[in-house]
Amino acid sequence: MKKLGLVILLLIYFPFISNLAAQNISNEGIDFWTTFPTHDPSENNRGIQYANIRIYVTSKTTSEVVVSCGSYTSGLTAIPANEAVPFDIPRTDAYISEVQSNAVLSQKGIHIVVTPGKPKVAVYAHIYAGARSAASLILPTESLGQKYYSMNYTQDAAQGGINRNFLTLIATEDNTSLLLHRNNGVVIKIALAKAGEVYQYMPGNTEDLTGTFVEIDPASADNCSKRFAAFSGSTSLTIGCSNSRDPLFQQLYPTTSWGKNYGIVPFKDRTYYIRIIAQEDNTKVQFNGNTIVIAKAGDYYQDNQILTQSLFVTADKKISVAQYSLTQDCTSAIGGDLYGDPEMVMLNPIEFNIKSVTLFSSDRENIIERYINVCMKTSAISSFKINGSAPSNGTWSIIPSKPEYSSIQININEISSTLTASDGFNAIAYGFGDHESYAYSAGTNLAANNYLLISNKTTKIDAQNACLNQASDFKIVLSYKAIKIIWTLDDLAGVEYTPVPQEVPTANGLTYVYLYDKNITFDSIKQHKMVVSAEMPNLDNCLGADVEYEFTFDVYPIPTPKFGAADDACTYAEVIFTESSESNITSRLINKWQWDFGDGEISTEQNPRHIYKNSGSFTIKFSAGLDDGCMSDVIEKLITIKPKITAKFSVSPTGCVNTEVVFLNQSTVEPGATIDTWLWNFGDGETSAEEHPKHKYILDKVYEVTLVTGTDNGCLSLPQKIQVTINKLPLADFVLPEACLKDDAVTFKNLSANTGGGASGLTYLWNFGDPASGAGNTSTQTDGSHKYSSAKLYQVSLTTINPNGCINTITKDFTVNGGKITPALLVMNKSNLCSNREVLVQNNSKVDFGKITRVIFYIDALNKPTEAIVDEDPEEGETYPFLYPAFTTTADQHFTIRMVVFSGTKCFEEISESIVVKSAPIVIFGSIPPICINGGKITINQARETIGIQGTGRYDGPGILADGTFDPAVAGTGNHTLTYTFTATNRCDESKTQTITVYPIPSVTLTRDIYVFIGGQKKMEVSASGSNLTYKWTPSAGLDRDDIPEPLITADDDRVYTLTIQSDQGCSITEKVYLHVLKAIVAPSAFSPNGDGVNDQWVIKYLETYPDASVSVFSRSGERVFYSHGYITPFDGNYKNQPLPVGTYYYIIDPKGGRKTVSGPLTILR
Repeated sequence: MKKLGLVILLLIYFPFISNLAAQNISNEGIDFWTTFPTHDPSENNRGIQYANIRIYVTSKTTSEVVVSCGSYTSGLTAIPANEAVPFDIPRTDAYISEVQSNAVLSQKGIHIVVTPGKPKVAVYAHIYAGARSAASLILPTESLGQKYYSMNYTQDAAQGGINRNFLTLIATEDNTSLLLHRNNGVVIKIALAKAGEVYQYMPGNTEDLTGTFVEIDPASADNCSKRFAAFSGSTSLTIGCSNSRDPLFQQLYPTTSWGKNYGIVPFKDRTYYIRIIAQEDNTKVQFNGNTIVIAKAGDYYQDNQILTQSLFVTADKKISVAQYSLTQDCTSAIGGDLYGDPEMVMLNPIEFNIKSVTLFSSDRENIIERYINVCMKTSAISSFKINGSAPSNGTWSIIPSKPEYSSIQININEISSTLTASDGFNAIAYGFGDHESYAYSAGTNLAANNYLLISNKTTKIDAQNACLNQASDFKIVLSYKAIKIIWTLDDLAGVEYTPVPQEVPTANGLTYVYLYDKNITFDSIKQHKMVVSAEMPNLDNCLGADVEYEFTFDVYPIPTPKFGAADDACTYAEVIFTESSESNITSRLINKWQWDFGDGEISTEQNPRHIYKNSGSFTIKFSAGLDDGCMSDVIEKLITIKPKITAKFSVSPTGCVNTEVVFLNQSTVEPGATIDTWLWNFGDGETSAEEHPKHKYILDKVYEVTLVTGTDNGCLSLPQKIQVTINKLPLADFVLPEACLKDDAVTFKNLSANTGGGASGLTYLWNFGDPASGAGNTSTQTDGSHKYSSAKLYQVSLTTINPNGCINTITKDFTVNGGKITPALLVMNKSNLCSNREVLVQNNSKVDFGKITRVIFYIDALNKPTEAIVDEDPEEGETYPFLYPAFTTTADQHFTIRMVVFSGTKCFEEISESIVVKSAPIVIFGSIPPICINGGKITINQARETIGIQGTGRYDGPGILADGTFDPAVAGTGNHTLTYTFTATNRCDESKTQTITVYPIPSVTLTRDIYVFIGGQKKMEVSASGSNLTYKWTPSAGLDRDDIPEPLITADDDRVYTLTIQSDQGCSITEKVYLHVLKAIVAPSAFSPNGDGVNDQWVIKYLETYPDASVSVFSRSGERVFYSHGYITPFDGNYKNQPLPVGTYYYIIDPKGGRKTVSGPLTILR
């Protein structure tokens, strides 16, 4: 019996395989099956919106397909490279209704087939309607498996909907028998007689089908190698909240394509849930800092947290992971309203990532926002491209729980997008509209159990294609040990050849690798076919038989290697290599490089940078190729590396601040070059180009000194670095003594110290600047001592050395003064010294050489001979102020001033001077109370002399006379300083000051004459300003209040009112207001409203004092042409905005309040 095995076409963009542990196939292929499952239609103002299904087909290179379902066929349709071509499948042909569930359906499978010999394609399905949307990646038949677990979500109910989970199955071969294992343990047998037959399992209630699994029935004959497709989802449901619904629809991955590592990127600005299904018992899963254990195969874990951040899921056994978006009203992760609705997307494990894919991003039915999420290694994100360029929006972010991976969310507008990278990535595409959404895996690799590899004899690489003119062998990897194998290449006769297989353990069990080592060479670029017929033994209830596997593969041209680099370079200089190789395949770029730099170093970078560490000539070898196996021939280039320079120098490891450090250059160069450049960096920001430089450091610290040397051929050495420790200098200082010629040996007090304090470990050297004294001119004692023999200027120096050997020297000028002193003392203004004034004494003493070094004053030498005032640093002509204690009597007092002047310790003279100090007056000036500016003149007598001395006093200041008369009106408001000076008859005087405050009076503006008709009312017209004013009206008769500025007057008789206004400072002002009471209303008998500004209005004086009065004016015919309640706006001679004619009119004035009306004729003149 012959069986048709899994048909595999080998991918152009497949990663090459360097070992036989596993093999992946892509979501690209030549044969696909999908379905249009049951959904709950939406309803709006246009009625019920039934969904449709659209198939999108893309390809990296131009291809051709036929799409069919039931009676529908698209016919041969071209698929341009990197475009998503849509196919609308008639609903009547493809849709599976609720009543068709749980039964085998023929002609409901949607079939996509590539024209034989044409390149592979990728397929996506999108179900859409008003407020309904769902999409899925469609897997090729060759990637399908024999066992699937359903992934769904908790089903809720809604009025008018079907509200069910579903699991839909499609046969890809005739006579496919399946076992569906329900979660309650019940097993349903399903027999699909023809390829394309569909079975949709739908429970009779809201059961969650997650964990339900389907497998090939191993007990059925001729069934062991068959594959089928499985889809799961929901007719519609809510997730997170219940305001709106959407269907779920995803193709399931076979258990062989599950993985252990998943990167999950959130939907843009939205929250999400995840579910995880275990393939084996006791599966340990870790994510988001949590560890969970799923006890049984088929059980699932749902994280009840609402997630918003990227995360990484890892497991110790294979798992399946789904990501869910939430219902629109609770989907936002950033606050506010965002589009969306429930959606499920099956995620691909990191193990099955891809390097290139063309995908679609539909805008049907009403998708407004479209995005692509990408997860890949952080080290490779710079290589990621969308339509040939780096993403124009979105930001790469490291996944916190897995920093070696990063993610990005990209907003897109195109229907077709091509994603590429130098390393593998995982991606999902999704879209959101008003209460609708879709999401699907952008592309994936999947596991395969039986596949073909082509082993290149030149490159030693196993790949899915052959290389032009390079010998190849073939390997087939089987999941069983074959009894016999026949190999048929193209139309050649089959060759029976069954070598001993290599047994290779994989995650899915033991595999067997058979090598067809026939050293075959292909000399033309075209597609070939290899058919392998392998006799299968009896295994697991499967009867042994010949299984035929048909593989197609391409022959690729050998790439053309090209690169550029400098012909020569310096040792240790970076040499840049730039490759420009050509793959010789349309739309394929070189992505593999092998460099041998000739010095034992290699690289696989595209454009490497290399440093040669030795001089000489080196042969560079380079080849380029594709990551699926074809490598170019090796090309060579000679590069010359110039003579090697070695920078070297010596320096003392320690130094001192502000002390020269000497650097000695010891650099060398190989023959053929001469050193002509020295680049020193002293580590403190300073540099030098000298060969043997010297340098001073200003701060104590450890410095790294660097030397780079250069040669006459333009090369530079590597830097040599030496650390130099710079220590602090000691603090050197001493005190100069006072000395004169008569003095014995003088002592210089040493104040030196270590920088950190203390004098421990310090040594000293004194030089007294007196070489004539011989050996006595120097000393190493702590304090220096020396006897000088001449009066003159000397330079004394102290050198201090600390334990680090750092030296600090200080030099000071030192004068040995002469011994002949001429004392001189001058009392300033000696004839008029007063007790309340300082006595000024001037020192005019001199010495024959040098200077006076000290002066001592005794200002009351007779009475207080021991009380001295000392100046240790006097200057010639310096004046000294002395103040004697205050006198308490009027009598004069006599004092003797004694001054002693020194030029050294034993050289001094003295002089005395007698003085008379007169008694001075003592004055006090008491405080003055404040006064108002209108308070009138006052006498200031708060100042006086207190000890009874004879003399005269006088006042000065703003507004005051000498005798103390103060006028506040003259001084003005504010604070004023007054001075009292008392001059005694002995010409001694004393002054004191005091402040007086003058307050302002309130400021008032008012109407003094008020006219009111008898019985009428009018408010006083008063405006006042000042500090916290109070008011008082007298008399209070006729006023509604007498304590406010503007009371209301009721006129009953003529009257004079007095208003007193007072501030909180006690200053007041009084004003009079005259009330004139009018006995009758006097109305003018005529007016002339002609616009000349004179009598243009009929003004009735004081009528406004009758606020309720009414005024009416009538024409001769009795028509009222004017009326006013109150007379604020006088009559202007107009009626209905038109001037009244000249003539006589009649008026009536009613004062109201029981008063008689006033009437009479009124003449209008123009």
